[in-house]
Amino acid sequence: MNGEIWFEIDPGGRFPLDGYSRRFLAELRRAALGWGPLGVIAFDSWALALAGPSVLAVLTVPEADPFGLQLRMAHREFGGYWGDDCSIWENYAPGAPGYINVQDPEASPEEMADRAADWITTQLSRPLLLEEHRSSALGLRRRTWVFADTGERLPCCRTCHKPPFPGDEPRRGQTLVAQMRDVAPSSAW
Repeated sequence: MNGEIWFEIDPGGRFPLDGYSRRFLAELRRAALGWGPLGVIAFDSWALALAGPSVLAVLTVPEADPFGLQLRMAHREFGGYWGDDCSIWENYAPGAPGYINVQDPEASPEEMADRAADWITTQLSRPLLLEEHRSSALGLRRRTWVFADTGERLPCCRTCHKPPFPGDEPRRGQTLVAQMRDVAPSSAW
């Protein structure tokens, strides 16, 4: 993978893309050409053909690497969520703004890709914070991703490698919040 194609298929995968998945990815790639002002580039994305047949598409948010957006698409159904590789579908909350689940037996792959692209655009336009709490008893630190627009906390496993906390670190018993991703200037969200 050389990072020049949006959602380039990982060559190490052992499953071929079916026609529906191929058309879905082609339309998603067309939509991705407009995401430059949102702070992501083709190199931030990759895809993997899975059994089923289905496809997993991942878009890393540079400020929050390796944390990002993940889509899993199968025929006439897709789900999207914020997470990292170790929290796939953990704590899924269908009503939360950071998740989407679409089932439409009548939808073409292009229509599903348009819905997915709209959701990704909306998610990339949301301000993202990194919250760090240091316990008063043991001095342990816990970092959590938080959306500034809703206060929604995002699931992340204990081994998630979050970036170093920018600025001063919290003292024992203190919680600090740092802006990681502001609303994109070109967005109207």
